[in-house]
Amino acid sequence: MIENKKAGKGPTLRMWIRDRVVFLAVMIFVAGGATYILAPEVFPEHSIWLHPVKEFALLIAMIGVVSLGYELFLRELTFNEYKDALEEIVNPDAVRLGIQGIYKNRSELGNATSFEELFRRVKHEIYIGGTSLLSISTGSRELLREKVLSGVNVKLLMMDPQSPVVDLISRQAFGKSTFLNEIKTSILLLQKLQEEIESVESPAKGKFVVHTYRFIPSHSFISLDAKEPGGLIVADIGPYLGRNFQRPSIVLINKKHGLYDHYRDLNDVMWQESKPLPPSWQVGEGPKTRTQVFVSGKDTEVYDPETEGWRTAEICESSDDWRGIKGSMWVWIRERLTLEEAKTGSQHGFRLKFDIPPGVKAMPRAELFLRADDVCRITVNDVGLKQDYGGAEYPEPFIINCDDFLREGTNEIHFEVINYANPDAAAPEDNPSGLIYRLHLEYMEE
Repeated sequence: MIENKKAGKGPTLRMWIRDRVVFLAVMIFVAGGATYILAPEVFPEHSIWLHPVKEFALLIAMIGVVSLGYELFLRELTFNEYKDALEEIVNPDAVRLGIQGIYKNRSELGNATSFEELFRRVKHEIYIGGTSLLSISTGSRELLREKVLSGVNVKLLMMDPQSPVVDLISRQAFGKSTFLNEIKTSILLLQKLQEEIESVESPAKGKFVVHTYRFIPSHSFISLDAKEPGGLIVADIGPYLGRNFQRPSIVLINKKHGLYDHYRDLNDVMWQESKPLPPSWQVGEGPKTRTQVFVSGKDTEVYDPETEGWRTAEICESSDDWRGIKGSMWVWIRERLTLEEAKTGSQHGFRLKFDIPPGVKAMPRAELFLRADDVCRITVNDVGLKQDYGGAEYPEPFIINCDDFLREGTNEIHFEVINYANPDAAAPEDNPSGLIYRLHLEYMEE
């Protein structure tokens, strides 16, 4: 639901200034204190300069102490008070309703915050509701596992794969079975996570619960410590109806008579109308069917010509026109292009390496969902695919069947991303470049 946050210059600059002001305050205090202590060693006891110098040094030391105390204890409080007062003047309705931020889509929200930052403050409960929760089950499973083992309760709410709503949404998404497969994949991954958590003996661990519902959801959301004064809710405005329409997201804080209570009540109603996911619910051909999902992000590597080696690719800044792939993030060699690269174009190699265990009886599914800007050439285990793939702005991603090219043991998919030159580009945003994919494997073991 939320992607990684890009580094902001504002807070960094503020911390840089603050660090130097604190250092200056300490130096003023040290200089004043040292002068006060050493004054008797410099001036005779009956000198007319001794007492004035000591009093002046004491004054300097007190200025340093006051400055240090203000920087360490009062400056942030004063800054926040002025900030709140200014927000009430500039945008009184947002402040009154407890709206901390409104974003035009999930990508913009992801550039402003991250799961790690949101979850850091959680003390009691994480409650997430959506349709397939594929992005949660793929990109945030380790973070959720860590939170549960530290004592936080996690509640996940997703669509029942047998609900008639699934068929409705699938038909609205041009008849593709992608949506149902996303739900099935999430169920398998979340069941595996649940088994991992239950296998850990820890008296302090919290509860990990997955529920399903059969109705059209009013919205998707992340609810953090909803019943606490410092609670936070992140909600997509409007239901997911299969098509890749971008939905705005809103961030709400727990403020009296605001929108927070309304969304918290909606979330509670959805949970009350849901049912626990049966532990025995299986997807596939039987108990020996295994599922693996690999997504663009931390598993993706990029070739570095300077070191002649591979390194982890960077989560890049998304273009407004790009479409996403659930559970995945747009990657490139760095966070964003330079203007020179936008003008001259570029070509970079990316790869995904993964293992398929021995004893695979059959592989009923090996699908690669892909988008790229401008185009991407794919090689699977040294077998080059003839077609060039792009589709960054297409309603549906490319779906590539890879089962004929995969094998037991180590496999490698190589992506050659080409961005054509745009000499007329006035800014990097005029010619963006990136890659996004999700590889879904299902195989039966002997």
